[in-house]
Amino acid sequence: MAKKYIETSLTNLVRARPIIIIVTLHPDGGVNAGTFGAYTNVSGSEIGIAIGKPSHTYKNIKRTGELTINVVTRPIAIAAEICGQNIPPTKSEIEESGLTTEPSKKISTPIIKECVANLECKYEKEIEINYHSFVIVKCIAGHIDEEYIADDGGLDVVKAQAVFNIGYPEPVYATLGNVFFVK
Repeated sequence: MAKKYIETSLTNLVRARPIIIIVTLHPDGGVNAGTFGAYTNVSGSEIGIAIGKPSHTYKNIKRTGELTINVVTRPIAIAAEICGQNIPPTKSEIEESGLTTEPSKKISTPIIKECVANLECKYEKEIEINYHSFVIVKCIAGHIDEEYIADDGGLDVVKAQAVFNIGYPEPVYATLGNVFFVK
């Protein structure tokens, strides 16, 4: 099969992480939520996330140093779309989307109850990249629904029906199936 040479939208050729909702707190204590797909593990306890510097999420992280990362699954995919909209800070994406929060154990920022896995995180550092900043956070605590724990202790993304965005910026999502092992 022949390959087509391209020079635009190159990062669309590599896609692999479930989408997440990042929760932060506004200065008045209101809950902010934003949907993200551009992130990666940078160590065993750190995650790097590309965040637009003008966003409420970025400003709140810089101000408080806290955030939670919440994994999106098929039953709440529409909520992730709502959280991805530009909603003014006077309204909560959580309320608009029908999601609910519950307290974290180690930080002030809440987790999303309906998500099967959640991470409590603290800001560590960032690398500015034009419009975005690559924000590196330290994961200090986690929560996972017991029925979705994989053999290695992590999230079983297949069983949990974790949602992957396969058509960004369009809202085209998929869950994983046909898992196989290569030995």
